[in-house]
Amino acid sequence: MRVSASNGDRAPGQIIFRADDPTLTGHAGLAISGELLRKLRLVELVDAELSAVGRVAPVKQRRRGLSPGGLVVALAESQLIGGDCFDDIEHLRADAAGAQLRAVPATPSAPTARQLAYRFKPAHIRAIERAATRVGNDLDRRLGRDPGEDVTLDLDATESMVYGARKRGSGRSRSGHLAYNSYVVTWAQRGRALTSELKGGNQARIKASSSLGMIARAQRLLPDGHGQITVRGDSGFYAAELMMGLRARGMRFTLSATRTSTMWRALAEIKEDAWRPAIDMHGAEIAELPFTPDGWKHEPLRLIVRRVPVTAAELQATSPRARRRKTIPPEQLQMVLDGKLDSTFAYSFIVSDIPQQEMSTAEVEHFHRQRAQIEERFKDSKLGQALRHLPSGKLNANRLWLCCALLALNITAWVCDISPAAGASGTAPEDTPLRRHAKTLRRLLFCVPGRIVRSARQTIVHLPEGFPHFDLFNATYHAALSLPGP
Repeated sequence: MRVSASNGDRAPGQIIFRADDPTLTGHAGLAISGELLRKLRLVELVDAELSAVGRVAPVKQRRRGLSPGGLVVALAESQLIGGDCFDDIEHLRADAAGAQLRAVPATPSAPTARQLAYRFKPAHIRAIERAATRVGNDLDRRLGRDPGEDVTLDLDATESMVYGARKRGSGRSRSGHLAYNSYVVTWAQRGRALTSELKGGNQARIKASSSLGMIARAQRLLPDGHGQITVRGDSGFYAAELMMGLRARGMRFTLSATRTSTMWRALAEIKEDAWRPAIDMHGAEIAELPFTPDGWKHEPLRLIVRRVPVTAAELQATSPRARRRKTIPPEQLQMVLDGKLDSTFAYSFIVSDIPQQEMSTAEVEHFHRQRAQIEERFKDSKLGQALRHLPSGKLNANRLWLCCALLALNITAWVCDISPAAGASGTAPEDTPLRRHAKTLRRLLFCVPGRIVRSARQTIVHLPEGFPHFDLFNATYHAALSLPGP
């Protein structure tokens, strides 16, 4: 019996494609960030901060055409929709229909963006950071947040590989790759990057004086009247000089300590009955003892040790160079590898000066563990924005690229701040904001196609019929539209 195919089963036949609809945009969601950034006057504030920079030549001598602030925000907008090199700004420039929706309608060409990027000196990068922070602090005021809240600053670094020829300022990392290291200070409670430094891949550790310089810059960017500052960092920043500098600035700290012979000797002093369960980490246990590092000139600090059980099978499955093997005392590791032990413990060490009466041992360890959220921000900057690699052969341009990538990351944080629906996904530690990943926000908001129609003095953007996230999209746009005045 012959069965005829329904219309839905028939092949469409030859398809004819035309690029002739001047009302279509592929990035209707940039209306959300565009409305928000216009309300917050980001372009104007960046230009104002850049014009106040002295002792270096201005980015542009003439005032006509695109302003430096316009270039910075246009690059961030390009990165919001997935741009990961200067040439990708041409995709945004070609979207003529969506120009009116963006914060910077007159998107520059890639050659213009590149040539202007070469002129940005470190002083200009600091000016952009000041402008971005002014915007963030202004948004906090409009949202009624308490400026006197305690502040947690996370200090960390991420490596970005270099592709092609060697680029100025890059270096070979421990893995042998040409790379840059991006050092960033983030404000944990806000999910925002405050300041950054770009170093060569051969600088896996920076001097304590450089770390203190970044922390001092971040402190100046915080709102007046802020609360107690606590700095968190991994073992790459562990140094008595850094801890002494933080104490001199009235800041508290929790730092992961390097696993040296000193730490292994301290571990031997912990009695077996001193171990207690860690918070929200299955199988992990913690213990504490007083500790005075070399060079520390104040009261003994708190050395908090966490141990996690590891089986021989898990260790055998790892590479001889695996990080996990470095967390096990050398003699125990060898016994496991020789088959003399079925399991052992992996250890982590944390040094802190947070008073015992304010946080218990388990609470300090749990608090320090939450610094992993900066790793989430780095992942966002690589998968959701453009920190996967640094695209230019010029160091100045790469510094600007890093700064704009972090600005794009902050824009996604601001969007989530004004619209809980945009950020309400998954779980987050207590007292930290919910943040959808930037890659997810691209799909839900920024990279949604739309047809723009003007009727009766109104602008109407038609999104695809059946778009499943329309309510979230619409709510987020109207949250930006109705943002209270300063």
